[in-house]
Amino acid sequence: MADLAETTRSGWQASAEEAGRRLAGITAAGALLGVLVGGVGGRLAMMLLARLNPHLSGLTSDDGFTMGRFTVANTLQLLGTGLQFGLLGVAFYAVLRALMIGPRWFQVLTIGGGPAIVVGAVIVHPDGLDFTLLGSPWLGIALFMAIPGLYAGLLTVLAERWIRPDGWFAQAPLAHVLLSLALWLPLAPVLPVLGLLWLARQGARRLPAGAALLAHPSLPWIARLGLIAIFVVALVDLAHDVSALT
Repeated sequence: MADLAETTRSGWQASAEEAGRRLAGITAAGALLGVLVGGVGGRLAMMLLARLNPHLSGLTSDDGFTMGRFTVANTLQLLGTGLQFGLLGVAFYAVLRALMIGPRWFQVLTIGGGPAIVVGAVIVHPDGLDFTLLGSPWLGIALFMAIPGLYAGLLTVLAERWIRPDGWFAQAPLAHVLLSLALWLPLAPVLPVLGLLWLARQGARRLPAGAALLAHPSLPWIARLGLIAIFVVALVDLAHDVSALT
């Protein structure tokens, strides 16, 4: 009985270490891309739109930024926002990565295309300033859809490269690897939620009924169909808003 308990504890510890290393690698990749693609890329997109629309200088955008004015404080704020959105992307990716199917190019395309459409449906709207006052809304729409799409596509490539078995995050000392989880401080409540989801899944796998449910081939397809439904709804909403703007 004692041997069984020790084996169970060892199994939990090994699974927890593997999950921690995997999340640490995805976190580092997502945080880096959030700052570079979301923060720096977002700043470059704003600069381009401001240069093409100098008459809008001084107006406050829907996100609270002053158009045409680029200060150190605003840039740091945008980089911080990019980091936070990058971490949110990490949370979604960590939960949904097991649903990826097909060849690598298809995974990158679908993982990148989904967020581009969904985020586009959220930020593109015909009653705000960001798109209605531009000479042509197409450039703004394209830029602010490209940012989440590029982020998600690159995350698929970079994260999977960093967490592969021969990578640093899989082989380095655990204490060093887990340091990247400190990046979650801006969104600290999200990390325990991910931990609870992992615990629930691991607990279910150790019960006969739970293991049978998780192993059922229809379960991931039900989840994929749910994601497709979200994508279709977002696509319809985005098409409606773009039509109203153009």
